[in-house]
Amino acid sequence: MSTVTRNRLAPVVAGLFVGLLAQRASATEEIVVHGSAALAVKVDPAVFHAEIDNYVRTLSGELRTTLGQDLKRMPAPKLELASSTTPTRG
Repeated sequence: MSTVTRNRLAPVVAGLFVGLLAQRASATEEIVVHGSAALAVKVDPAVFHAEIDNYVRTLSGELRTTLGQDLKRMPAPKLELASSTTPTRG
């Protein structure tokens, strides 16, 4: 191995080695959790689905309003390059 390659690879190898040591040290640390236990709350499935449905409908309405406002702000195209409609012959 040339000295240039060795000089370039040495910091990379050292960095990887230190990173692996740090990861291993953090994985062996003890995890302590202080605080009260979480409360178990039972929710009626019908109420849950109604709340989710209401949230989705509200969010959908807000998105439609916002997108409509954004489209109104956009200037109309000055040149139509292609049209997706086919002319009808009658």
